[in-house]
Parts: sequence; C-alpha cells; structure tokens
Amino acid sequence: MLELLGTFFLISLSGALSPGPLTTVAIAEGSRRGKWSGWWLSLGHGLAEGVYVAVIALILWLGRDSLLQQPLVAGIIALVGGGFLAWMGWGLAVAAWQHKLTLVGEAAKEARFGLVPTGILFSLSNPYWWVWWALITPLYIRQSLVWGLVGVALLFIVHWATDVGWLTGLAWLTGSGHTLVSPSVYRWVMVVCGAVLLFFGVSFMVAGLSFLYTGEVSLSLGIGWYGRSYV
Repeated sequence: MLELLGTFFLISLSGALSPGPLTTVAIAEGSRRGKWSGWWLSLGHGLAEGVYVAVIALILWLGRDSLLQQPLVAGIIALVGGGFLAWMGWGLAVAAWQHKLTLVGEAAKEARFGLVPTGILFSLSNPYWWVWWALITPLYIRQSLVWGLVGVALLFIVHWATDVGWLTGLAWLTGSGHTLVSPSVYRWVMVVCGAVLLFFGVSFMVAGLSFLYTGEVSLSLGIGWYGRSYV
C-alpha cells in the first residue's frame, strides 16, 4: 500500500508541477484576491477530482474503463474545454490591457465564493485533466480497490495534497508580495497570464480536432510540455 501511494505521489507531483491553466490562475488570483486564493482554487479542484475518482472507481468496478478513452468523448471535451479556457484567457488579457484590472482585491467572502467554482470549472474545462485521469490513473485506482474505499480515499488524498501544496504555495508567494508590485508590472503579469490561458485553450481545441480526426487519444499531442499539463 505504501509503495502504491508513494509511486502515485511522485506521478501526481510531476503533474501538479507542470504548467497548466490552474497554475496560471493561482498566480493571477494570488495577486488579485490574496494569498489564500490557491487554497480555495485547490478546494474546487479537489471537489471535481473527488467526484471524478469516484466515477472512475465505479467504471472500473463495472468493467467499462474504455469509455473515457474514446476519441469522440476526448475530442468533444477538448473542444468545449479549450473554448472555455480561450474565452477566459482572452477576457483576462483584454481587461488587463485596457486597465480594467487593479491591485485592489475583492472582499474575502466574495473571493471565496468565486474561487471554489473557478477551481471546479477550470478543472472540468481542461481536457488533459480528463485524459490524464482516464489513461494514467485507472491502474492505480484498480490496485487501490484491493483495500476498498479506504484505499481509493487514501490515493485521492495523496494526489490532492500535491495540488494543494502547489496552488496554495504559488498564490501565497504572489499574494504576499502584491503590495510591492507596481500597477504597470501587475498589468503585464495579468496580460501574460491571460495569453497563457488563451494558448492553452487554442492548443486544447487543436488537440480535440486531432482526437476526432486521427481517432487516437494522446497525452503528448501538440507543442512541448503543454500536452502534459493538467493543473
């Protein structure tokens, strides 16, 4: 059991540390809404993952694990999710460019209400998040089922801990120093973050078209590291 959890921790850590949409959002929201933004983003991310892990465990139990690997399913997820990320990235970049974003954060209650849904939506809209769980994790979840629900729960906790540490750490760093960032620097940071999200969105849509056209689902489609990013 410990060997399984240790191996899955290392795999999860490599995924969490890869640049991805939520990583970009954590950096951006740490400056905008405070250093605890990453925690609330990871909470939303974890809620989405918890449901997904439960669904995968059920699919494995029913012997239907090939469903999420179908090119049609992966292609639709990539197109819809990529479109959402591109729309969010474009809006962030344009708002920053037009000086519509400031360093003044929202009230804590408003930030918390908005960040958890953001963590959920950005997880669900990332096709590589779906594909990563569908292609990489079934083997580990299947092994954890030997210990029943406790095994699956421990596997999830080990994985989520890497996301919490990474997203919270990034937001804490940017949030702690936001008062030291000039408006012009902040503006360009937001423009870059928006551009990165736009890049992910367009890349995911291209990957989705590739899934549908080639009839194959791959985690390494496209340019360099983005194909491996799910956080």
